[in-house]
Amino acid sequence: MGPAELAEYVANHAQYRNLVNFDEDLPFDASSQVPYLFHIHKSGGSSMKLMLTCMGLTQTRRGSSEGCDDQDDSIHACPLVWGTVVNADASSPRGIARIKKLGIFDVDLPKLVITTSRVYEALSIFTPQHRGRLFLILRDPVERAISKYYYNQIATWERNYNPAVGNMTLIEFAQSRFCHDNWITRRLIHKMNPLATITPGDLRLAKEILRQKALILLLSDLEQSSYRMIRYFGWGMTKNQQRCGRRYSTIEVVNNNPHPMPSKDSAEWAAIRDKNLMDVELYRYALELYHDYQGPFFAEKFGPLSFPEAVDPTRDEEDAQ
Repeated sequence: MGPAELAEYVANHAQYRNLVNFDEDLPFDASSQVPYLFHIHKSGGSSMKLMLTCMGLTQTRRGSSEGCDDQDDSIHACPLVWGTVVNADASSPRGIARIKKLGIFDVDLPKLVITTSRVYEALSIFTPQHRGRLFLILRDPVERAISKYYYNQIATWERNYNPAVGNMTLIEFAQSRFCHDNWITRRLIHKMNPLATITPGDLRLAKEILRQKALILLLSDLEQSSYRMIRYFGWGMTKNQQRCGRRYSTIEVVNNNPHPMPSKDSAEWAAIRDKNLMDVELYRYALELYHDYQGPFFAEKFGPLSFPEAVDPTRDEEDAQ
């Protein structure tokens, strides 16, 4: 397909049309649109979730606790010590089916955000009356895979923890099935069968989805990315909320697991890069969109692209409203 045909395909696709275009219908309309975070593991997702909590948002959540069981026969908000969540799991096929059956948009959930790594499957949650606004944080895919390797060696609390990875060297991990190839591209186009080959046409489709539909945030530019996100969705910008945004994008990046990073001319780097050539190219294109298209767009719509320098992220004093 040519560029025009590809754009038309995305615009009219039964699932992708449930997403609002990046530059469409601004300012954000909370009565008919729902923020939709494509959570990419080891790309700043934990910090982002804390920032969303600071903004007073209600996030979908997997897990069970007293009064907040994601297997209950009703969907409801759960005020927890650290913030408000909803007992709805958008990260699994079973959870997505439950959300659709019980009708998450029929419940009064203040400032709902749907969070998932199953970005395509969860599109079925949305409706023409409640469309999603897609946003995601991207990281260099080789760095992300290396970070995931080191994280998998220690993260015994994760449901996908595999002790076999802990006994592998990085090069062994790169050559194993545990190092997924082109995971982000596959998720965007719904081609997760590892035996299915990713084609140049698949990459063009993933690029077009990013171009039309996604607010792109970068882990390497997390402070400005956070500011863009807050302005884009029209969320609170009190001084405390600004402090929160700066804190979790600068001095308290969460779930950070320090580890060595091999040089870019190493065998380990090359092995992971060669396994993720489509994701590497998709990331290069996303950088282009972030800097050359979305950056000027934000500057025109919202003015300066950073938190005010006067905001001290280390302080937590109350604001004068």
